Amino acid sequence: MKKIFFIALLSALVISVFSQNEQKAKEILDIVSEKTQSFNSITADFDFVMENAEVDLKETNSGNIIIQNNKYKLVFNGIEIYNNGKNQWTYMPDAEEVNISEVIEDENDYMNPANIFTIYEKGFQYNYKGLSPSRENFIIELSPENINEFSLITLKISQDSYQINKAIMTGTDGNTYIISIKNFKTEQKYPESTFAFDTKKHPSVNVIDLR
Repeated sequence: MKKIFFIALLSALVISVFSQNEQKAKEILDIVSEKTQSFNSITADFDFVMENAEVDLKETNSGNIIIQNNKYKLVFNGIEIYNNGKNQWTYMPDAEEVNISEVIEDENDYMNPANIFTIYEKGFQYNYKGLSPSRENFIIELSPENINEFSLITLKISQDSYQINKAIMTGTDGNTYIISIKNFKTEQKYPESTFAFDTKKHPSVNVIDLR
């Protein structure tokens, strides 16, 4: 009887702690979401790392992202992506080619750096893991409700600014993907032309219209 009581008590304590951690994570993420949505624009440099210890793989690329409302411009790995909320241009300077397509929103496109600031909003269970060793960041784990590309996403969120500094994505393909945010700026003003590729200014570029 004592053993059964002890197991029941331990189970209740575990559930209580997990519930508290989940609530703490949600409180932090709610603040992050509120602050992010309050910005008219976000500009950031970032590093993107793909690594796999089993095959001794580590690739690092840097990029820049500008987000303004539902529009963005992404420069990454030699490719420029312009998205004005309606159309998307994928420009490959080396190939002198640009592909134009209609925008199809995919909230589950975790690999797109443009989604890093809202990556947690749908389809996850949250777990607060405490502070980083430096005590500068909250650590929150996101477990996808439906495991597909990723089995776990770990967010590092600034304790001072409530901004996401890093996302570590554990892939089901054996790879780990890390996005580290640098030089985070807000409230910059960009003209609409920032988010569209001007084919007239690039007459030698081959235009492939997929719309």
